[in-house]
Amino acid sequence: MGSFQELFDQMLAAHEARNPGQAQPTPPPASRGVQFVELPPVDEAVESAHVLYAFNPHQAARSNGGYHLVLDQVLDAGRLHRRAGDALCKPAGKFWGLERGSNRTRPNCARCVELAVRHGIVVRAPEGVKRVEEVA
Repeated sequence: MGSFQELFDQMLAAHEARNPGQAQPTPPPASRGVQFVELPPVDEAVESAHVLYAFNPHQAARSNGGYHLVLDQVLDAGRLHRRAGDALCKPAGKFWGLERGSNRTRPNCARCVELAVRHGIVVRAPEGVKRVEEVA
C-alpha cells in the first residue's frame, strides 16, 4: 500500500471517472500546528512498536497520560501477552484513549521502555527503526 497521497489521488481519479466534469470542493489547507510524518513500514520479522499519546479526560499529576510504546505485532512472552495496538505497559482497553501525537519519538513511560529493552522490541520512528536505548 502506498502513501496517503497516492491513495487520495486514486480516489480522486475514480470519482472523476464516475462523475466527469463535476466540480469537487477542495479541502482547506492543513494547519501548521501539528504535522504528522509517515513511519517506516512494519517488518513482521522484527518485533516493533511506535509511540502514541495516552490521554485522560481529567489530566492530573497521577493520570496515566503520556507517551507509550504501542505494539505493531502480537507479543507472547511468558506471562506477558499483548495484542497488536496494545501499549507494552497495559492493554489499550485500560486507557481512556490512545492517539497519535505529533512527531514525538521518545516514550516517557518507564514501564514501556523497561519491557521493550527486556524483550528486544525496536521503535519505528520517522527517522527509521531504532533500538529503545537510542530513543529513550
